[in-house]
Amino acid sequence: MGRIYSHLLYLVALFGATAFTPLAAQDMAYPVPPHNPNQLFYLQRPPNANTLIYELNLENGVLNKKQPIHVYWICYAKKGQIEELTDIQRKYAYGIRTTPIDENSYECYLSAYKKLKLYLKEGDDKRYHIYATVNNKQLMVNRIFIAVNGGTLFKPNIDYVELTGIDLASGQLVDEKISL
Repeated sequence: MGRIYSHLLYLVALFGATAFTPLAAQDMAYPVPPHNPNQLFYLQRPPNANTLIYELNLENGVLNKKQPIHVYWICYAKKGQIEELTDIQRKYAYGIRTTPIDENSYECYLSAYKKLKLYLKEGDDKRYHIYATVNNKQLMVNRIFIAVNGGTLFKPNIDYVELTGIDLASGQLVDEKISL
């Protein structure tokens, strides 16, 4: 995962950051993105509150089967404007790769980290959701957070990755950490 975050931080360096300032999750208040019925989940990480939104890629109300997920930024550090990912960000860091499993489900992973398998599929409510298994719990994911505690731009110390979502067994909102 350190290599993953290295790619992410490399992008920060490419796009205007002059220095890496490590922040733990508790050091910063991260915004909750506004309601979006097509949003699957969002991803946050230091060094700022900018947030990645992962949403269904619909064309005229129909899921784009070749690219079912659209990813973009809400740039809270720039007054909340929306920006598309650059090609480098999409390819090496924040993009999401999808492989069809069947007509209505996909195996997915973030470009920077293939080990965390995510699944896009229809839920019982007939809406698409992202699912993952973390610590032997099946979650319907709504947030991913990458916690950094020091290190350098190209070799950060990642404490954990936290997935927040609904535990499918209990129906409760839970936070599940993957320690690295």
